[in-house]
Amino acid sequence: MRETILVVDDELFVLNAVCGILRHAGYDVLRASTPAEALAISHQYSGPIHLLLSDVVMPQMSGPTLADRLEPIHPETIALFMAGMPDHPEVLARVLPLGRGFLPKPFTAATLLSKVEEALTGVRNELVA
Repeated sequence: MRETILVVDDELFVLNAVCGILRHAGYDVLRASTPAEALAISHQYSGPIHLLLSDVVMPQMSGPTLADRLEPIHPETIALFMAGMPDHPEVLARVLPLGRGFLPKPFTAATLLSKVEEALTGVRNELVA
């Protein structure tokens, strides 16, 4: 089974690059440039969304808030957050202390794929247990 990743970033260059890397690696990718668009996609998508890969700091809604709102719709989804400002209050309060996956920007394709695989390995292990 191929995993599905919902990628959310308001910077279109980052969104396009990340989606391209993940598709090339064999993942099914859903993309959204706003949290509102991500929630709309999640309501319409009937299959499992294995991973939410979201920017932390976005207009309208933060990545952690998006993850909280996505959870009732797709409880199987785990979150991996990315941010260009690792010292941003949202990262310090709602990502790092809770042990949520974090990927500081900028990152390489290899680092992205490694972090995604690390996050999804946890999901796979839970399914087997």
